[in-house]
Amino acid sequence: VERAAAMRWLSNNLWSMSTSAAGCRIVQDALTFATAEEQAMLAEVLRGHVVDGCACPHANHVLQKLVELLPPEQLQFMVDEMIGHAERIARHRFGCRVLQRLMEHCPSWQTEFLAAELLEASPQLFRHAFANFVMQHMIAHGTVLQRQALVAAMVKDIQRLARHRHGSHVVRAALTHCPRNETQYIIDALRADAAELAELAHHHCGSFVVREMRREGRG
Repeated sequence: VERAAAMRWLSNNLWSMSTSAAGCRIVQDALTFATAEEQAMLAEVLRGHVVDGCACPHANHVLQKLVELLPPEQLQFMVDEMIGHAERIARHRFGCRVLQRLMEHCPSWQTEFLAAELLEASPQLFRHAFANFVMQHMIAHGTVLQRQALVAAMVKDIQRLARHRHGSHVVRAALTHCPRNETQYIIDALRADAAELAELAHHHCGSFVVREMRREGRG
């Protein structure tokens, strides 16, 4: 009886608690120790708050905890509410983390509409301080077609991307996570101009890309 009363109280106050520093920790602990039925009940309270939660320094942690704990089918409301906002969320210092968790825990078909929005803006997102982490996650967790589309977008401007403070991390992620045929495509593009490659090897960001190329003799 006491547990049920506590859960009802938490449910009634969940959103306000999720948006405070102390309250979000309590909510995360409650979710961790709740039953599957209780987790589902609490998740329903956040319906309609997902986009705002992605932008909140505290509620984003609650959303991430839900993604880690709930089965993907119970996260569909989160995906649905983020459709149409994926690029903006990817650029947000807190929202990017929620997108990354969804890519880690949901099947690719469930996030395909979010991925399509991100792919359309990929040349800009590669270079963004926060969105580049989302793009790295797409490379690691996306479908073959999504990954190939990202590689094709990279190769179009590979020399400048490899020199970019944030974009270079995406190139390195592709060299690490893509299969051999795709990494060779990137390497061939990087090696197309010997003078550019020599300059890249001495660039403060590009040198790390060249090092990844040459790891295990691939470059």
